Amino acid sequence: MTLATIQLKPLAQKRTRFRYVEAQFGDGYRARRTDGINPVTEVWEVETPPMPKAEAIVFEAELASNGAASFDWQAPDETSASKWVLDPVEWTTNFESSDYASLSFTVSRYHV
Repeated sequence: MTLATIQLKPLAQKRTRFRYVEAQFGDGYRARRTDGINPVTEVWEVETPPMPKAEAIVFEAELASNGAASFDWQAPDETSASKWVLDPVEWTTNFESSDYASLSFTVSRYHV
């Protein structure tokens, strides 16, 4: 498994947030508008399926070497790859047994 071919455990979660600015006036009137040219933020909570511990170590090394840089990934609800980043740049390694491990982390769409 690599960053480009991340596999998700069933029931993976995607969060979508819309950024806007709002002004509220003294008479109770509120005005909203879109904030920026890419106001939709998409975030996936990723948890890989259990994999052999050696493969998990290699994948963790790839996460570490990639750091804050973006990478190409095709989310399950997309037909082509787009840019993503680890956000925050951290992950958890879960040892399912002495021979298998899985990793969990959060990725956000990255607009270049």
